[in-house]
Amino acid sequence: MIKNVHIVSILIFSLVLSGCGSKDIYKNKNESQKIDSLIKVQEFNDRTVLVKFGYDAITAIKTTKGIVLIDAGISTSLTARYKIIIENKFDNHNFVYVINSHGHPDHIRGNSLFPEAQVIGHENCQFDGFVNRNPDSLSISVGKIVDDYELQLQHSIPNTAEWDDIFTQKIRYKGAYRDIKKHIPVRFPDIIFPDSMKLECGDTTFEMIYFGTFHSTSDILIYVPELKLLFTGDLFSKYGRPSLGNSSITDNDRWLHANKWINKRINDIETIIDGHGQILTTDDLRIFNENLLLKYSRESQ
Repeated sequence: MIKNVHIVSILIFSLVLSGCGSKDIYKNKNESQKIDSLIKVQEFNDRTVLVKFGYDAITAIKTTKGIVLIDAGISTSLTARYKIIIENKFDNHNFVYVINSHGHPDHIRGNSLFPEAQVIGHENCQFDGFVNRNPDSLSISVGKIVDDYELQLQHSIPNTAEWDDIFTQKIRYKGAYRDIKKHIPVRFPDIIFPDSMKLECGDTTFEMIYFGTFHSTSDILIYVPELKLLFTGDLFSKYGRPSLGNSSITDNDRWLHANKWINKRINDIETIIDGHGQILTTDDLRIFNENLLLKYSRESQ
């Protein structure tokens, strides 16, 4: 089994990735081919494509103004591959916006690969775990994660589902490690908002609302009414399980406001995609909302 996948993501990759040691990104051609074989592409319609590699995921939506991305991946090396896939799928190289569901590096590290696009996110993105970190300490931590996954691979049976899961995790963090080594700067959103934002992009609308401090300090919901799509970032997973961060600070009033915002749209939502490419159901969403209301009522007493 993969150890502490979500814990590692929250504790380590909510940090700034800068200045590091050395690890080659790919060992050989076979490893590169294996990576390509494990990249999954899911088309929801002729305008929406989800590209996944293990827990790494970005979604591309084609509009009459150009391509809009939801999130940008954990590393520039992996996102460069996703970019080619998306360009080929849409026969289009015009990326106009990247919308970050929140500011953790496994969602924004690929922002820099789209210099022609404007990046949109909550105003807390640039402060979401990127302040007062020691780069040397971070590089050691990330290197240990890569080594740990390599050790797990050595004790797993090659080409099984378990081995593939461990392999994708190793490659994800290895790519991030490479970005650290090369001192590739983190690109933060160019367009920020405090509470909500509505983006008209030709024939497609993107409605965004700040959820409040929860999984991170910059979580937003993204709704695309024309496609009946909702993007939830890392707020919750299957069966409405909340991904509440380890913080004593709560934003109950904002959660309740976001809950009402969701409920107004829930009958017009057909597809829900979380921050790691998991497809959720409206039942998952309803249970999550119920959990929020229960928590709110308890803490309001």
